[in-house]
Amino acid sequence: MNIKGVIFDLDGTLLDTIADLAYSVNNVLARYGYYQHPVEAYMHFIGDGMQMLITRAVGENVSDETIAHLVSELKEEYAKNWKRQTKPYPGMHKLLQLLSHKKIKISVFSNKAHEFTITMVTHYFPDITFDVILGLQDSIPRKPDPYGALFIARSMGIEPSKIAMIGDSATDIQMAHTCGMYSIGVSWGYRPVTLLAQLNPHYIAYSAADILDFITLEI
Repeated sequence: MNIKGVIFDLDGTLLDTIADLAYSVNNVLARYGYYQHPVEAYMHFIGDGMQMLITRAVGENVSDETIAHLVSELKEEYAKNWKRQTKPYPGMHKLLQLLSHKKIKISVFSNKAHEFTITMVTHYFPDITFDVILGLQDSIPRKPDPYGALFIARSMGIEPSKIAMIGDSATDIQMAHTCGMYSIGVSWGYRPVTLLAQLNPHYIAYSAADILDFITLEI
């Protein structure tokens, strides 16, 4: 089956965002007297939206009201800090350009808040035309729920079986399997390759060029 479209995860796949996320959360934690975590810890905290990020950072014995307040603070903090150290992973910009040149439709689906997803994708890849850029919002269940990915497939006008979902986490691979899409795990993100391999993705990429090679073979 020909691959006609791709859906990229954002954090840990297109962009290395961990340092700025950790910096922003730690600033909020310090403000309220909570323990601050090393950057590496955030590799296990992120991936399920800001509410879960804060919950994991402060611990679960915190009221919903406190979590909501801290999330609001985090949004303000991250709005000031999201481009301090964040950068595209090596070769990703070139990959997007080559996919566009091959007339393959490109979308982004992230569990990052929708407003940040839009802002960051358009900032770091201003010359790339994306069919859909979708982040977490009230009307879209977070991954691995298939709703968002299938919504993107309909918006792109492509059957799920002709779309590759590319990401660094179990949620991306699980969602791709549920949707009947190709699943491509990437080795450079925030989850170990051994974990990704256990989920039987169609392919594991060790560089941006590997993604292009796989998609080209399937065209």
